[in-house]
Amino acid sequence: MFAFPDPKAESLTSGPPGVWSEVLPHLVETAGTYWLTVSRAEGPPHTRPLLAVWVDGQPCFASGQSSAKSRLMASSPDVSLAFGTGRMDVVVEGTVEAVLDAERLDRVAAAYAERYGWAPAPGNGELTGPEGAPTAGPPPYRVFTVTPSTVFAFPADELPHGPTRWRFDVWP
Repeated sequence: MFAFPDPKAESLTSGPPGVWSEVLPHLVETAGTYWLTVSRAEGPPHTRPLLAVWVDGQPCFASGQSSAKSRLMASSPDVSLAFGTGRMDVVVEGTVEAVLDAERLDRVAAAYAERYGWAPAPGNGELTGPEGAPTAGPPPYRVFTVTPSTVFAFPADELPHGPTRWRFDVWP
């Protein structure tokens, strides 16, 4: 289900840290609004809502090629993606890259159809139609994935762990 071994978990309080392989299924089942923050060379950060899906253990999202977020990500791949699952509030920090693999694009399109009822068609390294993708701008849509460096989770519900930071660049 996920592309990474369990990353290094650090508790942010005196409670026990979460276990990534146990938390990831809650993230995959999330069906809410995500907030993407991209850095600008000068000026304030650019934060916009979007709909994301988890494929191969990583969040993926579609963006119109002429959108501001696509232009900014081309200049700086460092992003932050924040969302709530109902059970926890989560921040994924990492680098973004375009998804060009045809099989993975197929899985992303299928995940969008299942999660949000929006059924884009994959082809030629992007998604097309139907018109009016929520939060993505006009087609065609480039698909991006966030490779996490750090993930934070803050429980909003009774969970067997406290606030946790997972570092993907340091393995246990």
